[in-house]
Amino acid sequence: MAKISRAELRRRRRRRKKIRKYAILAGLAVILILFLMLIIKLISWIFSGTDDGIVKKIDNITVTQKLLTVNDFTRPGTELKNVEKIVIHYTGREPGTTAIAQRDRYEAKKDTHSETDARESMHFIVGPEGEIVQCIPITEAAYASKGDNGRALSVEFCNVTADGEMTSDTYVSLVKLVAYLCDEFNLSEKNLERHSDITGAACPRYFATNQDSWEQFREDVGKAIKGKSFDTSNSVVKQ
Repeated sequence: MAKISRAELRRRRRRRKKIRKYAILAGLAVILILFLMLIIKLISWIFSGTDDGIVKKIDNITVTQKLLTVNDFTRPGTELKNVEKIVIHYTGREPGTTAIAQRDRYEAKKDTHSETDARESMHFIVGPEGEIVQCIPITEAAYASKGDNGRALSVEFCNVTADGEMTSDTYVSLVKLVAYLCDEFNLSEKNLERHSDITGAACPRYFATNQDSWEQFREDVGKAIKGKSFDTSNSVVKQ
């Protein structure tokens, strides 16, 4: 076996050191990338929380979580596996009721219901000041749209007139919320329906009786999905 010169040994040692150095740097780079991915996922979870069905913030609007208790009359607790549409409702009750008040009415039904009461609830309620209350995780079904409960998210807004008009603050929050949900589930404004489209009931009343206003709402949601601005000139907005 031929002898290896000292110079060659030194070159081999230097080469091995370089290889180890590069291997260490590559390993550190991989660890750093994985760490950054974890941080990004954590930040995304903190601000959206959609993995567990919770929506915490939409644009500049904080979403309040007041989840209903799981029960047979307002929150069945069943998994919502496939979201194909978003259905719009209105409270249809005392004009000017708040989102929290409507949510609490649903919550009370677990104790005050009778056997003849309809099962009812919503994923989200938008109030007269633009407040948004989440009642049910978007990973669960709500009792809102009859046969479509297993494939729809339901959003309800608080009306301020008997005809079903809303405030401009309500309109802005409603458009932004629906646009966010469309984006989250890869839907478009074409996937929006009124409660009346499913059941024939006059809900939401103004949209059910004013087709042009409904179409403009859908257009505004489409603009919001694309990050474009929209105004509140829709006739459903109480002037």
